[in-house]
Amino acid sequence: MSAPPSPTLSDSALLDSLEEAGYDLATDRERRLEALQAEVRKVQSLRETEYGRVVTYGEEKSLIERMSKEKYCIIHFFHPGFARCRIMDDRLSDLAPQHPHTLFLRAAVESVPFLVTKMGVQVLPCVLCFVDGKAVDRLIGFEELGDSDHFTVKMLEFRLKQTGVLPSGTLSLANHISSSLLTNTKQESDSDRSDSDEDDTDRRRRQNARAGAGQRKGKVGIRNGLAGRGKDEDEEW
Repeated sequence: MSAPPSPTLSDSALLDSLEEAGYDLATDRERRLEALQAEVRKVQSLRETEYGRVVTYGEEKSLIERMSKEKYCIIHFFHPGFARCRIMDDRLSDLAPQHPHTLFLRAAVESVPFLVTKMGVQVLPCVLCFVDGKAVDRLIGFEELGDSDHFTVKMLEFRLKQTGVLPSGTLSLANHISSSLLTNTKQESDSDRSDSDEDDTDRRRRQNARAGAGQRKGKVGIRNGLAGRGKDEDEEW
């Protein structure tokens, strides 16, 4: 004789038990919305000073905090004494005003030793691309730009666009706010809208399970973008 099924709580019963335990969903939602509003105000302030140009960071902790919160970010690791680093600076300075969605930063390698080691920066100039705080691409030297000092801004733009760090389209605050924060807020909003349909959803889920319906998992790939070491005038660091 099989054992009786274990008792389970429905979503509504679980919510009731949370309320009885003193968990305030409204307060938690308010806290998240306040965090989102604070992020929006911060983005508005930063846009007045940091977007549309290349910004130099000389303090490692500030750079790490800034890049980790940015939706789209490009960082040029440079050495002030290297000619090709100055050329890359010039091209990025011309490119930055054309892409207000993306934050362009630069840092001298001697100022950010931890990042240089962590990111494996060995040849300069080195341009790293970040989306949602994750490194998705790197451009080392000029090898992928014709191995010439005379590459154009359009060539650089085409190369950097390959991994999505230079998005196009209507400019909005959502393009600059942390995706994790937006995801949390969206999930709460979706949860509010779906409360009245919970029973129907549960019923359909059980029916699908009995029918042997499977879930398909997608694969998310990120292009590493690792280039070979630069030659000729690209400098080893």
